[in-house]
Amino acid sequence: KAEMAGIRVEWVNPTYTSQTCRCGHREKANRNGILFRCQKCGYTIHADLNGAINIAKAISGFAA
Repeated sequence: KAEMAGIRVEWVNPTYTSQTCRCGHREKANRNGILFRCQKCGYTIHADLNGAINIAKAISGFAA
C-alpha cells in the first residue's frame, strides 16, 4: 500500500538487528527477552528499539 501511495519502501535484512550493539559488537547473549545489554560495552536499551535503530541506520547508510 505504501508503494501505491508513492511512499518509498526500503527492504532491510532484519537478521541480528536486535543483537547488534551501536559499538558494533554482535552476540546472542546481548539480547535477553526485551532487554538488550551489550556484553562488550554495557549499553542497555529495549531490544526492539535497538533493532529499530539498527534498521534505521541501515536504511540511512549509517550502518557500520
